[in-house]
Amino acid sequence: MIEVDCTELSNDEKLALASEISDWLEGRALALVKMGGIVLDQLTDEKLDVEALRPIVSDFVSRRKDSEHYSFEVKGQKITVHSPDPIAASKRKEESTLPPNLKQCPYCSFITQYEEEYTVHVRSHLFGV
Repeated sequence: MIEVDCTELSNDEKLALASEISDWLEGRALALVKMGGIVLDQLTDEKLDVEALRPIVSDFVSRRKDSEHYSFEVKGQKITVHSPDPIAASKRKEESTLPPNLKQCPYCSFITQYEEEYTVHVRSHLFGV
């Protein structure tokens, strides 16, 4: 499974990167923010490789303010994105105020306790464009 470790990024940056990955993959997979990283939910039978994400992450990093201080590395099936100041980014992160049995859509304010309903809703963002 391909994973993008972006624990050093702010929540807004994580959402922006997940959205960009989903857009670039054009329906082949949906990028979801999960804990400190991004995971891919494959929507087709086409096998995705970590090399397919390298140009997406590179483009994202190059457009950041102070982009020369951002970096990323690829090891196996994992991409790790480094921010210029991981300590400052960790201070900007907001603590989740939802109980553990609730899930919130990373793209809007939709909240549900049902896994299947959550999955269908998040996938609908891909087709609503």
